[in-house]
Amino acid sequence: MKNKLLWVLLLLTFIPTISAQEHTIEVISDGHQFTEGPLWHDDALWFSDIPASTIYRWQPETGSEVAVRPSSGANGLIADADGNLLMAQHTARRIARLNADGTQTSLADAYEGKRLNSPNDLVLGENGVLYFTDPPFAVSEEEQELAFAGVFALSTTGELTLIDDQLHRPNGIILSPDEQTLYVTDAYRWQIFAYDVSPAGITNKRLFAELEGEYDQGMDGMAVAADGTLYVAGPEGIYVYDASGELLETIALPDFTANVTLVETDGRVLYVTNQTEIFKITLNSTN
Repeated sequence: MKNKLLWVLLLLTFIPTISAQEHTIEVISDGHQFTEGPLWHDDALWFSDIPASTIYRWQPETGSEVAVRPSSGANGLIADADGNLLMAQHTARRIARLNADGTQTSLADAYEGKRLNSPNDLVLGENGVLYFTDPPFAVSEEEQELAFAGVFALSTTGELTLIDDQLHRPNGIILSPDEQTLYVTDAYRWQIFAYDVSPAGITNKRLFAELEGEYDQGMDGMAVAADGTLYVAGPEGIYVYDASGELLETIALPDFTANVTLVETDGRVLYVTNQTEIFKITLNSTN
């Protein structure tokens, strides 16, 4: 592990960033196929390995252990108010809840009688409304029943509402700390959109930020701090934005940076799914 950490730190010194800040970066789990969906829950980090159809649970004392297998190709993960794991499942093409007895309950798998594409990421509001993205990453054109890639809201009564069908590949999704703004990344247009959230619905779609140029990797998952700072997994690592959309910093990482979650205690710690590895990044400032 020490050699692995040294390799990562040496590699990062050769990747330019827009900030001179230095953060502590550790590899805490490796040897996976393609990791996603990081979630800090119940004093542990939960994350998906999509091709392995496995959800892992990591703790500092024990490392990574299998928590759910098979996971139906689970990608994004969150916990509901009762502590149950909610999963965006690529293979099953649904949002599902993992029950205490190990069974799974489908919460959403179709819209207007047509199967969802491959639910990707999700976020749960304090009011119980679940928002998720549904790009066709895990389905072929022949398998795709919906004619669009959607952003959806699932009510507490199970009603599924389409928020947006105009994004090319909606991917990461997160709510602002006050839950008045919903952020969604459009992966391969390298854009982040913001929407107003109110009891009346989701309105005022606007471009929040975008990257110039084209990349092999898209904009992906996101995490948000209590002060509104947004951490976005993207083509060259983690992009850090303030609440106005100004790019504050790029934390450069190698390989494929897919998703990120944030733990705020005395400071800020990012857990990043980075293809075959999981990074723990201890930030050296409030950004």
